[in-house]
Amino acid sequence: MKHIIARSTAQPEKVGPFDIVRALPNHSVQTVGPVIFLDHMPEKEFAPNALPALDGSFAHPHRGIATFTYLIKGELAHLDSQSGRGIIQEGGVQWMNAGNGIIHDEGFPDNFRARRGSFYGFQFWVNLPSKNKAARPDYMPVQAKDLPVIELPAGAGTLKVLLGEYKDQRSPIPAFTEQFIWHIHLISDQVVEVPTKSGFEYGGYLPTATARISGEEVSRREFFLFENNSDAISLQSPSGQSMDILLFGGEPYLESIVSHGPFVMNTPEEITLAYSDFRSGKYGKINYKAL
Repeated sequence: MKHIIARSTAQPEKVGPFDIVRALPNHSVQTVGPVIFLDHMPEKEFAPNALPALDGSFAHPHRGIATFTYLIKGELAHLDSQSGRGIIQEGGVQWMNAGNGIIHDEGFPDNFRARRGSFYGFQFWVNLPSKNKAARPDYMPVQAKDLPVIELPAGAGTLKVLLGEYKDQRSPIPAFTEQFIWHIHLISDQVVEVPTKSGFEYGGYLPTATARISGEEVSRREFFLFENNSDAISLQSPSGQSMDILLFGGEPYLESIVSHGPFVMNTPEEITLAYSDFRSGKYGKINYKAL
C-alpha cells in the first residue's frame, strides 16, 4: 500500500465572487508531477443575476502553463485573445494551453446567470515543458459525455479520466508529459485499490467527506501526497456516505521552475520577458462579441 508522506488543509482565498480554498501549493508541497496549482470552488448557490457578466473585469494573462477547469455543477464560458471560445456544462472540462502568452476571461453564460443555480468546480494549473512554453496557445472545451468513465470492481463506484489515461481509457485533452487527473466516486462502505506506476508522483484531494486513504483518516478539504513507489493506493469510503476524491500527478517535472503571478517559466529572465510581452500587447485582445 502506498503511504501518505505529507498532508495539508486547503486554505481559504477570495477570487472574484467566490470563496475558494487553495490546496496546492501549500506549506509542505509545491508540485505533484507537472501539477503546480489546485483551487477548489466549493458548491454555492447564486440568486438570479448575482453572478458577474463576462465583461472583461476578470480578464488576465497566462504564459507557460495549461489551465484546467473541471466543473461539477453550473456552466462556465471562456473567451481568449487567440480566438478561443466555448461553454462547458456540469461534468465538463475546459483546457487552455497558455503557451507563449494569452489573455483569457472565464465567466457565466447569460442564461445561467439569469436563473438561480449552483456552481461548483476545481481549477488546476499544469506546468508545460520548456519547449511547449514557446508554442502557440490553444483551447479545448470537453463536455462530460466525451470523458471516459470506468466502472470500478464490484460496483464500488466510478473513475472518470479527466486528463491522461487509466487502464487504456484516455482523456481527449492533450498532454505533453505523462500526467493524469482522475475523479473517483465511491458509494458508501466501499474499499478499492488503485494501481500506480513506479517513478510517478501521486497526490490527492478530498473535497467534501472524511475518508480512509491508505490506512489514514483524512478530513474533508485535505491535500495529501503519497510516497514514490509502485504500491497501490487504498481508498475507503465512510459508512453511510458516498465520497469523491481527486487523484493527480504524473512523471516528475525535472526542469527548473520560476513562477510569478500568472506566469510559470524556467528562468527569471523568461518571467521578465513574459511581463514585457504582455505589456507591449503581444498577447492580443479578447473579442467579447465572439461568444
